Amino acid sequence: MKLKGFLVLAATAAVIAALWPAAGSAATFKGIVVAKQGGSLLVGSPAGVVQAIRGRAAVGSRVVVGGGHATVVGHATRARVRGIVVRRVGTTLFISSNRHLLALHKARVLADTTPGTTPAPPGTVVSAQVAIANGELDEQDEIDVGQVLSNSITVQATIAAVAPGLVTLTVQGQTLTVPLPAGLTLPASLVGQTVTIQLSLAGANDDQGDDDHGDADHGGGGDD
Repeated sequence: MKLKGFLVLAATAAVIAALWPAAGSAATFKGIVVAKQGGSLLVGSPAGVVQAIRGRAAVGSRVVVGGGHATVVGHATRARVRGIVVRRVGTTLFISSNRHLLALHKARVLADTTPGTTPAPPGTVVSAQVAIANGELDEQDEIDVGQVLSNSITVQATIAAVAPGLVTLTVQGQTLTVPLPAGLTLPASLVGQTVTIQLSLAGANDDQGDDDHGDADHGGGGDD
């Protein structure tokens, strides 16, 4: 699968500002681990907004977060995630929650079984109920709750591999190859690092996975 319209801005270790207000750093809050990214846990709040927290826990763990650390207090088989629709590729929906990419899986449904249903286009803010199984998120229900005004958003992703003119990202086990402009190759030193990416939402939906070439630049490396 190939993801279109990305502009790689920089590899960064900085904490990125939230799209929605998050809990204060000094506050204690509860959430569910919905994914992992590098050495961080992506913890969803009860409202579904994701925060990156340092720690070790399985996807589906109920955690209490305080002082920047997560303590496991139980396990969940369902969670809610809230984010911006980035793209649908086959049966996978990619959303950005607080600038962190999540991959939601959904069983393919015959068109005539859900008449009148139109998938939310890129830029739509959705709230989705997901089942957690084998470290993956399976979408059960999706509600449109808004729309972003901008034609682009900033997200984070981890580089899995680089090649001449290409960079491959990983999103919870999904491999997404981003084509780069002719003549541009990212350094191998970025492999395994998290980068900040500017994503154009215009025309981003493409279930066929055809190529669209976007601009790309890179900056200095940094750990996730």
